[in-house]
Amino acid sequence: MPHLDDLNGRKALFVDGKPYIILGLQWDCDACYSPLDMDPFFDHAVKFGINTASLLLYWRQIEPARGEYHFDMLDHHLETARKYNLKLVLIWFGSYKNACMTYAPDYVRRDHERFKKVIDKNNKVLTNYCCPNAAETHRRDESALVEVMKHIKEKDAGEHTVIMFQMENEVGFFGSDRCHCDVCNAEYAKGNWEGRYGVRAAEAYTAESIAEYCDSLAGTVKEIYPLPVYMNCWLSSPHQNDKAGFSYPVGGPVPAMLDLYKKTLQHIDFISPDIYLSGYRDFHYLCRTYSRPDNPLYIPETNSGLNTRTEKNIFYAIGEFNAIGYEPWAINRVCPGFMTVPMVTTADGRWSETAYDLHTSFKMIGDALYPVAMAQNTKNLKFFVQEDGDVGIKLSFDDLDIEVNYDHPKNAARGIVVRQSQTEFILIAGGVHVSFSREGGERLSVAVAEAGVFEGDKWMPRYQLASEAEPESRISMYDCRVLKVVLGERIDRPGTNQPVSERNPFAAP
Repeated sequence: MPHLDDLNGRKALFVDGKPYIILGLQWDCDACYSPLDMDPFFDHAVKFGINTASLLLYWRQIEPARGEYHFDMLDHHLETARKYNLKLVLIWFGSYKNACMTYAPDYVRRDHERFKKVIDKNNKVLTNYCCPNAAETHRRDESALVEVMKHIKEKDAGEHTVIMFQMENEVGFFGSDRCHCDVCNAEYAKGNWEGRYGVRAAEAYTAESIAEYCDSLAGTVKEIYPLPVYMNCWLSSPHQNDKAGFSYPVGGPVPAMLDLYKKTLQHIDFISPDIYLSGYRDFHYLCRTYSRPDNPLYIPETNSGLNTRTEKNIFYAIGEFNAIGYEPWAINRVCPGFMTVPMVTTADGRWSETAYDLHTSFKMIGDALYPVAMAQNTKNLKFFVQEDGDVGIKLSFDDLDIEVNYDHPKNAARGIVVRQSQTEFILIAGGVHVSFSREGGERLSVAVAEAGVFEGDKWMPRYQLASEAEPESRISMYDCRVLKVVLGERIDRPGTNQPVSERNPFAAP
């Protein structure tokens, strides 16, 4: 089964028995209702270099009438992913989708007595928002999820096409600080919320209530089929005092509520931020916040518009914050800027400039996925990203340095270096010149430099740049690609007496 496990002191995602990094794209919110809408983008997605597609499951389509279940599109998701050799993340649009109930069945949305909606402090019913203590809504959502998981288990247990499941989508609601129905008022009165959380009392109460709602659903589905289950988050602003329930959905796992969520959840494996702030500082702040020992970083949604740095930010996410996955939203719709050019235009299949830039990042990392995943959170992995004004960087290992000089036409050089042994390196980069040296400037010769790809854990060489007969001291990587480099002399490491072949090549130096 796909699962989370410890690797190099952090939680990693394992798929088919090997560490795995999701390089994915999500489809637009309404693009998975029919093959006609969904299928045209798979050819493009594969060319992008993705290994995983995030596809939507709509409660209203799965269960259009009470107790009547339809799985035609779920089956089509599975068949299409297998056809293109992709893994799947399935996203449940149930009681909460972008804080509202738009994708719940009509029998749930229209009945406000049986399926309780949020009530504000003026006793107004907010008809498109689910009360966190709506017991009957929870029961019906749970019943639908049980049937979904039974079907996935029946159709996919031997294939493991589906590797993760998202429980709800950007939970919370708008229009009130909390629900003021009789049940919620009674629960709130018992909790001393003001004494514990002050001005955030209503938000904290709502967050705990929604966390319990979703965690209960996750516990049920995992009893049937124990996939990793996560929640995503519509974030508050990191640089202004937003108002919960009005500026952003109240009750979601925003940074201020993250500790409360982690204390409450028992079955949700991790919480993932939807990052639509692409600025360097904002992106790093949010990655640091959600990358914790108890919460591996997975970015299920992020910017996809022009000049949003998504092709750069993926290297920070994977190299600095050990992300288990990265997915710009969406292949056929851009955010922010909904009316601007998407990555793939629906009408004619044209790619945007962002699409080409992201493609190069996905392709580079995807061609060396296994060594990168194995080396995350060790001294053997270094990365670099060219920012404005940068001309290069020195990557320091224990006994040698790698000098990287930038030469990228868009000032967007980026890459990863993985040390596999004393003399062997994997270079994943484009728009750079690379040299190896010791402190003091002594250059080290490159005996072998060959381009290729990894198929799983196997290196598949394609052509050679340098050989033992013609050693080089500098490697130019104008194109974005993967190189295997062997230095021309043995590098002695203090305290290392074993032959290289007898040591774990991916262990930290």
